[in-house]
Amino acid sequence: MKKKMMEPHLISCPNILLIGSADRNLGKTEFVCELIRRHIATHPVIGVKITSIRERNGCCPRGGQGCGLCNALEGDYLITEEILTGKNEDEDKDTARMLRAGASQVFWLKVLHEHLESGVKALLARLPQDALIVCESNSARAVLEPGLFLVVRQAGSNAMKSSLKAVVEHADRLLDFDGQGWDFEPCRITVANGRWIVRPDASAVILAGGKSMRMHEDKSLLEIRGQPMIDHIAEQLAFFPECLIGANEPEKYAFLNLPVVPDQEPDQGPLMGILSCVDRAAFDLCFVTGCDIPELDLDFIMDLLARAKGKDIVLPRYSNGRVEPMLGVYRKTVVPVARAILRRGGRRVVELLEHLEVDYLPIERLAWYSNLNTQEEYQQWRSQQDSRQQDKTGRRDSTTRKDSFDEP
Repeated sequence: MKKKMMEPHLISCPNILLIGSADRNLGKTEFVCELIRRHIATHPVIGVKITSIRERNGCCPRGGQGCGLCNALEGDYLITEEILTGKNEDEDKDTARMLRAGASQVFWLKVLHEHLESGVKALLARLPQDALIVCESNSARAVLEPGLFLVVRQAGSNAMKSSLKAVVEHADRLLDFDGQGWDFEPCRITVANGRWIVRPDASAVILAGGKSMRMHEDKSLLEIRGQPMIDHIAEQLAFFPECLIGANEPEKYAFLNLPVVPDQEPDQGPLMGILSCVDRAAFDLCFVTGCDIPELDLDFIMDLLARAKGKDIVLPRYSNGRVEPMLGVYRKTVVPVARAILRRGGRRVVELLEHLEVDYLPIERLAWYSNLNTQEEYQQWRSQQDSRQQDKTGRRDSTTRKDSFDEP
């Protein structure tokens, strides 16, 4: 998924997974319920349904006579919380099904279309700022920038609700429903850094075979927030379906419970480390990082992966032409080329670039990027992190979501 430019008038909510549909009875609510069931063990999930009403006292947006709730709307919007009563009536509603699937809370926003933004803001003001949210709605995409926007449609049909036509171009994935299931399964959706993403068809590789000569101790085991740095990095990459550690001492990293891939030939440098891990990886595409970059940016990683279509390598490149070969994406096509370079005595990763299809992600200074090679860099980074944490704590104490979204 390529990172999209945030539209300035939209409310950024990466913690929201928004799912719309082209028509009724396409399994949209069941998809939502499956997501809730899959994630409640590790994250509380809040369910939301948004019904946008075009005309007060107009026709039901679902078609037919309707249930009367829209006609009964007295103000610009109404927010109700779903509660299971044990009665049979209304317990097959979409919102009730979300609650039975395990959602910690479920809300239904009924809102006049011209007041959609104020209704959505009022709803968000009632929700914890860090909550994971799954939301059924087409029209909400006009005011929200969610982490993911999925659209369910009937396989082989071009039928589409008018509410979807206005926003379908923003869909991250179109899911075809054949009456039994979807061509895109809920297990492909995961959570990383508090936001919803599509799990990439790629492996992650952390190279830890360096000698740490300038650090004078093993960089991979430096303490970062109470854990070894390599463990901290691996946790950030847990959204990948596979994570490999490139190292020649498997016993040192046994505590990670991740596959450790030794160099196919020792003492050949990082090019051999890349070759060995990419060759071993289960996926054709690998995101590769060193063990000395403590913080990684999710959008940056997804940008690199999105650029890999039709390319062998994708690397960050500064305006002066310098590249970051230890923070990029490599395809299995690099393996025979790397092997040939090593056979003739080459050692530098950048030698690959002369023989393969390469794309570059233009960058300048990355606010999150630090490469820790010396004790001075390590201590400076820790000091900066302590200061930032104190700033965040102060902001949390003085700011709540309700301050950000003034409910009328």
